[in-house]
Amino acid sequence: MKRIGFIFLIIFILFQQKAWSKDIINEFLIAKPQMKDSRFKETVIFMLSHNQDGAAGLVINKPIETMSINKLFKSSNLVSPKNMVQKEIILYWGGPVNSEQIFFVHSSDYKSNDIILSNNDFTITREPKVLFDIAKNKGPKNYLIISGIAVWSPGQLDHEMLRGDWKKKSNSYIRLFDNGREMWNRLINSQEI
Repeated sequence: MKRIGFIFLIIFILFQQKAWSKDIINEFLIAKPQMKDSRFKETVIFMLSHNQDGAAGLVINKPIETMSINKLFKSSNLVSPKNMVQKEIILYWGGPVNSEQIFFVHSSDYKSNDIILSNNDFTITREPKVLFDIAKNKGPKNYLIISGIAVWSPGQLDHEMLRGDWKKKSNSYIRLFDNGREMWNRLINSQEI
């Protein structure tokens, strides 16, 4: 029960955080080939936080379903806008915690409120208005729709990194929207990892 309380505390803190900086250094976790946890095999995770209180991030390269945008509205218990454009969207798996929570990572051409993290290139938010605007072709040029989040208790991720499960990569050149299943292969074979 203590672990569940911690997880919800971390998630609550993340949702309340509002960070904006053009100089944010993007931190990624790349699963090493020997990753034993099948859920995280060949994953790339965009880190939201990693400190003495634990860690949290969004898996950005695991598409789980291509669906109509109308289906996502229904599964999220949201009423579809009347002037909605019928389109297919890709839903990504963001991690094993709170799979009913939807996150949006979108390009900076679109402005959001309730920001979790933002810089000149992208914004991360949970604001449902993003989905409504995507449905009306008024949303961001590039976006990821992510279900769930990855969360670690204090020291857990550090232990997994020492064990050799993950490699951390900090940079600003990884393109968040050029992801899919090829992203891991490209990053794990990069000389800079």
